[in-house]
Amino acid sequence: MPARLLFLACALLVLPAVTGAQPPAPAPAAAPAEPQADADGHPGPSADTEPAVTAWLWNRTRVESWRFFQSPQANVDPHYTFPANRADLGVRVLGRHLDLSGEFTYVRVERLPTDAIGPGGLGSGAFYFAASGVPYSYQMFLSEMTVSVHTADRRLALTVGRMPHLSGAEGERAVNETMTQPFLELRRLRLDGRLLGTFEWSQYHRRFDGVRARFDRGGGYAGAGAFFVSQGGYEESANLTIPKLGIATGVLGLRHGDAAESQVFMHVYRDRRAIDIRPDNAGQPTTQADITMFSAGASTLGTRRAGAGAFDWLLWGTAQGGDWYGQPHRAWAGAVEAGYRWRAHAWDPWLRAGVSHASGDAAAGDDRHGTFFPMLQDTPTFAPSMLYAHMNLRDAFTTLGVTPHPRGRLQVELHRLGLANAADRWYQGSGATARDGRFFGYSSRTSGGALGLGTTLDTTLDVRVSRYWSIKGYLGRTWGGPVVRNLFRTDRMLFWYVENRVGLTLGGSQ
Repeated sequence: MPARLLFLACALLVLPAVTGAQPPAPAPAAAPAEPQADADGHPGPSADTEPAVTAWLWNRTRVESWRFFQSPQANVDPHYTFPANRADLGVRVLGRHLDLSGEFTYVRVERLPTDAIGPGGLGSGAFYFAASGVPYSYQMFLSEMTVSVHTADRRLALTVGRMPHLSGAEGERAVNETMTQPFLELRRLRLDGRLLGTFEWSQYHRRFDGVRARFDRGGGYAGAGAFFVSQGGYEESANLTIPKLGIATGVLGLRHGDAAESQVFMHVYRDRRAIDIRPDNAGQPTTQADITMFSAGASTLGTRRAGAGAFDWLLWGTAQGGDWYGQPHRAWAGAVEAGYRWRAHAWDPWLRAGVSHASGDAAAGDDRHGTFFPMLQDTPTFAPSMLYAHMNLRDAFTTLGVTPHPRGRLQVELHRLGLANAADRWYQGSGATARDGRFFGYSSRTSGGALGLGTTLDTTLDVRVSRYWSIKGYLGRTWGGPVVRNLFRTDRMLFWYVENRVGLTLGGSQ
């Protein structure tokens, strides 16, 4: 316990600014409209109102179906379908100087595949089974418990406890109050969670145990935080903290008017978990993780009116240094994206395109590690097919979103994928989910000396049936390239899921 407290204290003293208060795990898409958010993105009163109490109950039922590439190994079946359910029950009390929040979550997953591993996990069902060891998984756990002390105007706040956290979403209080809705949507879809995220798509998600501070004034904000990470993701024992995985983070942000923003950030990652698999191309045995690294970078994004609509852009880049299992770690990643949204059109079409690059390792036998490490990325946000992680990857994409009906939104994405370096591996995952065992959180397969990973077509439909009920459907198709054909008997993959989401929020400013 003293070591944990020392880590938290030192991180806050060393970093000049920290990740600001973050919003809670996002409500289901097309969910009921929430009241105005406070400094932490929570529904609640303004600085001049009396304390408010908000309670909520959300339930998400999902059916997933995988038709993964056919394994060359005998007795492996990558074709399966399984259901899962997650319920969240929480309450939040917001006052003039003190806020309290708490949430419990119950998850049940059934009919998990017992023979969908090899080579690697063949879809999400394989990872849930590997974590539980039986064809089902269930748990009730504490998913949020925080105390927040703040000034009456909420410009300065300190939050302690178990909380959601998203890199890129810092300064949320001032951003929500001053920025346009198109900008907020762009930020949420294309910046939040690129390096640190809640992995909300998974049933057990991820939370951060620690302390976070933030300050905003005028057109800028600053924040800092230090955390240990909870188990979760695919791991059912989500109550537990991972004491040997620490995160420290700092950010400075500047808003440019009401539709553009820039950030500079630094995140420090230290991992000493008892994990006996290392996610790299070295092929060396290990008994525990041994990683200490930093990611320092910047981003800028925004929207601007142009003609009958609005042009938008995003530039994001980060460089990494530190130590990787005793080797110097030097890596980088970047993304360039642009789009145009026809606001005057009845269907509100939004066309975007972009490229991203995450460096790979050039030689397994040298004394340097060059694979970009996305720490705790919300991978499903940037890789809807769940087929790849942003490690040793080149991704060129185009996406089109339309609103054919006021209650429905359709989005289609096309990704052309390749490895950055053929000497490195093909990676997938979303970061740490367990404190020990044989699953690091990112896993990998050999490239076979090839670069072409394949092409994915992702289609997502969100329908808001009523104020308290929404349905989401996803269909993803992948045509594998030489990397896939070197490993599997077939080069076609199909993945779909359907989510039914119902929820009720009571209190606050409603």
